[in-house]
Amino acid sequence: MTEDRNEDINIEENKKTNQNKKLELVGNIAFIIFMIIILSLIFITVQSKLTGQEPTLFNHRIYIVDSGSMSPTIKLDSMIIVKESQPSEINAGDVITYYGHNTSSRVTHRVMEVIDNGKSFTTRGDANESDDPLALEGEKLIGRVVFAIPAIGRVFRFLGTKVGMSLLVTIAIAWIAIPKLLPKDSKENS
Repeated sequence: MTEDRNEDINIEENKKTNQNKKLELVGNIAFIIFMIIILSLIFITVQSKLTGQEPTLFNHRIYIVDSGSMSPTIKLDSMIIVKESQPSEINAGDVITYYGHNTSSRVTHRVMEVIDNGKSFTTRGDANESDDPLALEGEKLIGRVVFAIPAIGRVFRFLGTKVGMSLLVTIAIAWIAIPKLLPKDSKENS
């Protein structure tokens, strides 16, 4: 009877150990994916700062939302990913990003109406009660918003400052140096 009970306890311990290993594996995979995404975003941001061009990766551009005109759909300080698109690919209801009154400003609004297969569009911010006063010319289109991450824009704005870049470099150096400076565990030596 005691053997059966010990066997049951061992089986339960093995199940818990296997579950813990699976959870640890899932956690490690999620962490690696998160780090790849963050490092990619940091690389793209640094690349755009150094070259002075818009951040682009595989025909997708990344922007930080500077106004609340698309709230609650896309909030202030969200990061949006915009797939470069042709005017003929845009439909009513799509959220698009386009050049504003000059090429240095970008606007993200919803398409209310497509005119003449994309030669122009009627647009409106979701937070606005009326359409934008002027029709958008199709050649000002950058693309269609495919993804938005709320609030991450604050982080990227900070990383774009001298203090933010300095902090990022310091963290990277510390991440590499500290493990080399710390004494090895006694477990590794035995």
